[in-house]
Amino acid sequence: MVIGGAIITYLYTVHLKPQTWIKNLSCASLVAMSPVTSALAAWEVLCDGTFLKGQGVVGMFSTQPPFYLIFKSPICFLVVSLFSGIFSREVLMDITDYDGDKEAGIETVPVKYGKKYASGVALGCSFLSSFSACAASLIQLVTSKQEFSMKSLVSTSLLTNSVTRKFILALVGSAMMVQRTFCVWRANGEKSKLAERAIRECLLSTVLILASFV
Repeated sequence: MVIGGAIITYLYTVHLKPQTWIKNLSCASLVAMSPVTSALAAWEVLCDGTFLKGQGVVGMFSTQPPFYLIFKSPICFLVVSLFSGIFSREVLMDITDYDGDKEAGIETVPVKYGKKYASGVALGCSFLSSFSACAASLIQLVTSKQEFSMKSLVSTSLLTNSVTRKFILALVGSAMMVQRTFCVWRANGEKSKLAERAIRECLLSTVLILASFV
């Protein structure tokens, strides 16, 4: 995965950037690959038994833990959320670079299909990113031992609970992302300042979403 990421980075400017959709997919993939690479590295330690032996629970997995368990972990939700969020941000950046890309003959999504279509793609991706982030935290919250309700959600006891904090972080970050991309979409992608603001605040949204998985 590291070698693949290096190859994508090397080929990006000359070969991938001029290709419609490919540039956005490559950038989003590079970011989404990061937690997968880390998870696989940590999983290798588990499979080796080093960590499990130190915890005295190696017998629980007989020889090696089944690899498919990694796909049942929150890492899958994180990958989908990161990929969709970065893809949305990349499309918004293409909207702000519309004039320059058009003059240079680079057929980005807004250049080829129009700003309105591109803003709709960005909004759809932000919804997917938000859904994935909130779903991961909500599943943990609902399956936790504490009773879930809107009243208990804002109670002092639950606010000190890590599961609840994760859900709140995911909810706030997702709301920010969707709200900004919605503004761009409502303006049909014609207001560059709205797109630039959405791009800037998308970084904060991504940080909050990432924090909800920690």
